[in-house]
Amino acid sequence: MHKIPKISALPNSPAIYALYGGKGQRKFVAYIGIADKLRQRISQHLVRRDSSIVTGTSIVSLNPDYVTALKWWEYPDFSNREYLEAAEEIAFDIFDPVLRSRGKLTESADILLKDGEFHKKMKVLFKNDPSGSLEFPDFQDLLERLTDLETEIKDLKSRQAIK
Repeated sequence: MHKIPKISALPNSPAIYALYGGKGQRKFVAYIGIADKLRQRISQHLVRRDSSIVTGTSIVSLNPDYVTALKWWEYPDFSNREYLEAAEEIAFDIFDPVLRSRGKLTESADILLKDGEFHKKMKVLFKNDPSGSLEFPDFQDLLERLTDLETEIKDLKSRQAIK
């Protein structure tokens, strides 16, 4: 699994992704979605904030300010849209997100979803580690990091003064 430091470092490849809310024991899957280009889609949700799920134009919405983490899964066949759509349905069952991105499946995705071998492969994919992840620090995390940095700088300065 790759830990990515920022959104601009995300791959721009097809993926199923999960946006998380909460932290520690209270972490939960807030949203499952599909992306033809992961970096572009996550940027649309969290940077530009112009996707339907965050603008409030859908019946339910996601507040990007409360997203604490992103995990995503890549698979060679995800370049085929029906694979993404069918895999997303399986991810819904496994992760039970608060919000779901999709309405009706296309006919080809529905056929694929009924394929037992495909179902098995996708369950294995989602039960294993994701292809990558990205953590989003909240204000408290940033304050703690800043305090730690200030302490380290103070220690370095005092050591430097001793020499």
